[in-house]
Formats: sequence, structure tokens, C-alpha cells
Amino acid sequence: MVSVTGRPLNILIIEDHKDMADTLSDLLETLGYQTAIADSAENAVEYMASEMPDLVLLDLGLPDMDGMSLLSKVRANSFVPLIVVSGAGGDRDRVNALENGADDFIAKPFSNAELIARVRALMRRVELTPQSDTRIVVGRLELDIPHRRATMRGKKIHLTPIEYALLHTLMKNAGNVVTYDELLRAVWGEGYTGDFSVLRVNISRLRQKIEDDPRVPVYIITIPGQGYHMPAVI
Repeated sequence: MVSVTGRPLNILIIEDHKDMADTLSDLLETLGYQTAIADSAENAVEYMASEMPDLVLLDLGLPDMDGMSLLSKVRANSFVPLIVVSGAGGDRDRVNALENGADDFIAKPFSNAELIARVRALMRRVELTPQSDTRIVVGRLELDIPHRRATMRGKKIHLTPIEYALLHTLMKNAGNVVTYDELLRAVWGEGYTGDFSVLRVNISRLRQKIEDDPRVPVYIITIPGQGYHMPAVI
């Protein structure tokens, strides 16, 4: 069963527990979002094949497929903003979700305020288009800001919204050290200060996409105990 109600930004809720799905849907629709509900991985894939949501909330406990496997399947075809919602809230579960392509992770039980804050923070990353510069170049890495497009040696790099926001923050500060907390505030918001695991995982994913050898990075250099540094000249 897949149901769709409301308008305008479309959030797909992949959740097999009807009460939880309806609660999330009602909450998000009171904020002005459009929602769709998929109660299985099969229905979620079917929906996404015809309707591209603006954001996905994915529960990992699905009846027909492991949620992590569905996450990997989604990421193989789409960079849609995605938040994992899971009853397994351990650090390992969180890191696994982020490594497999989730933009954020919310452990159950969670408050309405927390969910709203995280959805809004991620949607800001999607909607943000800085107006000051239109193009930033560092070495052979180029960021086309109006089109939110990154290229390396002229070849497009496929980035999630979080990865794009991280790259933009580092590139516009090239030549300076950006502290861990400065990056967290710039990309995720004030509520993530001190949450270094989410930062490390996403930096690792970004390095995989822009570095020739992610084990010996030249674009994103770790400054131990401080933050990350992108040289102004490479």
C-alpha cells in the first residue's frame, strides 16, 4: 500500500507500522509538506520509480527487505536526501547507515521537535544556493554554485546534499582550517555540535569521490584535534 496526500515538498515515509507512519505523515503535513507512505521496500521502490520525493524517511525494520539493503539500493540510483529512522540506535548502527549513504540518522523513540529540526536542517541543505560566488576552483576541483554541481577534471561528481554542503564549506574556506564544530554548525546546524562521528563518516565518503587516493588525501586534510584543511593551491 502506498498512499499520497497533501502538498508541496514531497516526503516519502517508508514505515511498515501504520500508527507510526500516520503519526509522521500528520506531523509533517501540519508543517506544509506533502507525504507519501510506503509500508514495504517493494512499494517504496515502485513509488520512487514513478515519483521522485524531495526527502525520504526510512525505517530499517521492513517486512520484505533489510532496510540497510534498501538504503544501498536507493543510493545506487538516487542522491535523494534521506534520513534513517531506526529502533536500533547504537553507534555502530548509526555509522553503518551513514556509510551506506544516509544523510542523517534518528533513533527511536524521538520527539516531534527533534524530527522536525532534522528534516528542516536537511531540507535547508537542499534548498541552499549561496548568492555571493558562482564558481569556486581549487586545483582541478570546481564547484558551480548556481547549478549545485561539482566536477573533478571536468567530470561530474555525484554528491548527496550533505556532501555538497561540506564541499562548499571547505572550498570557500580554502587555505584555512575549518574546525570540526564550525563544519557541523555550517552543514547540520547548532544541534550537531560535538557529533564528530557523523562528520567523519561524511568526510570519508567525500574523499572517496574527490581524492585520487583517499588514504593519502590532498584536497581534504585532517588537522588532528582541530578540523579539516583544504589547501588554496594544489
